[in-house]
Amino acid sequence: MQVDRRLLIHLDWVTLGISVVLGAIGVAMIHSATHSGRLSGLYLRQLAAFGLGAVALVLVLSVDYRSLADRAVPFYLLSLAALGAVLVAGPRVAGTKRWFLLGPVQIQPSELVKIAAALFVAKLFAESRKERLGLADVIGPGAAIGLLAAMIAAEPDLGTAFCLVPLFLSVAFLAGLRMRAVVLLLVALLAVGGLGWRYALKDYQKTRIYTFLDPSLDPKGAGYQKIQSQIAVGSGGLVGKGYRQGSQSQLGYLPARQTDFIFSVLAEELGFIGVAVVIALYTLLLWRSLETAQLARDRVGAFLAAGIAATLAFQVVYNVAMVAGLVPVKGLPLPLMSYGGSSVLSSLIGIGLILNVRMRRFVN
Repeated sequence: MQVDRRLLIHLDWVTLGISVVLGAIGVAMIHSATHSGRLSGLYLRQLAAFGLGAVALVLVLSVDYRSLADRAVPFYLLSLAALGAVLVAGPRVAGTKRWFLLGPVQIQPSELVKIAAALFVAKLFAESRKERLGLADVIGPGAAIGLLAAMIAAEPDLGTAFCLVPLFLSVAFLAGLRMRAVVLLLVALLAVGGLGWRYALKDYQKTRIYTFLDPSLDPKGAGYQKIQSQIAVGSGGLVGKGYRQGSQSQLGYLPARQTDFIFSVLAEELGFIGVAVVIALYTLLLWRSLETAQLARDRVGAFLAAGIAATLAFQVVYNVAMVAGLVPVKGLPLPLMSYGGSSVLSSLIGIGLILNVRMRRFVN
C-alpha cells in the first residue's frame, strides 16, 4: 500500500523530525552506556528496531485511521489473547512473564496493547452521541480497559498497566465526562489502590514504595537504583562530564542504564543543557500531538491523538521524575530513547497514528 502523494503535503514533518532526533539521541546514549563488555552491540539492535518501527509507521500512514478504528474490537480481542498467551505460555524472565521469545528476539505484547487500547477507547467514545457522560456511561469501556490493565499487572508490569489509566481518563474527559464522575472515578481508583496494596502487591513492590520514601532503609538493595540515579543526575552539572565519561554509567554503578535509567546517563554525561534540550523536544512533540487532536476532522481522530499523547506524556513525566528520585522506581521506559524493540515499535506506531490523523484532516 502507498500513501497518497496529496496527503504528504499535510504530513507533520516537525513531529516526525523530533521523533527521529529523540531516537538518535537514545541510540547515542545506549552506545555510551554499553560500549564495552557483553552489551556493546545493543545500540545496533536499537537501530534495527527503529528500522522496523519506521516500516510500521509508514504502513500505519498508508491506512486511513478510521479504517483502523473500525477494527478496534478485533484488535482488542487479539490483545486479550496475546496477554493471556504470555501469562500461560510465556517464559519466566527475571521473575516476570512479559515476553515471547522468538530466537534472539523478545516481543512484549503489553507495549502493543497500548495501541490497541487507544483505538478501542477512541472508537467507543466517538460513537457516543451524548454531549455529557455520567459514570454509568464509562463503566463498560472502563471495565474493558481495566481488564487489559489487570492482565498486564499480573505479569507483573505495573508501569505499563498504569499507562492505560491516563489514556482512558483523557479520552473520557474529552468525550464529555462530568466532573462529578471524574471525582467518583478517582475515589474508585484510590479504593482499588488500597485493595491492591493489601492483597495484590508483592513484597518487593511494597519495598520499592518504602525505599522511595527512605532509600537508606535498603541502600544496597531496593534503594540502590534511586541512590545511584540521583548521584548520576546530580553529578552532571551544567554541561555534563562528557560523552562516554559518566562514572556511574561507565563503571556499572547505575542499574538498567540502557533501559529505564537512560535519562540518568544523559543527565550525567550531557548535563543540564542536554536535559533541557531533550525535555524541550518531548514538550514540542506532545504539544504538536495535542494540536493534532484539536485539528482532527472527527471525534475518533481527536480522541485517538489525545489518548496516545496522554500515554506518551505519562511515560515521559514518570520516567524523568523517577530518575530524579521524585516517584517510586518502576520499569517504565522513556519513549523513543530507552532500549527495547517493543517499546520503540509501540512508540513509532503511536506517532504514526498521530501523523495519520493530522495528515487526513482535510480529506472528505
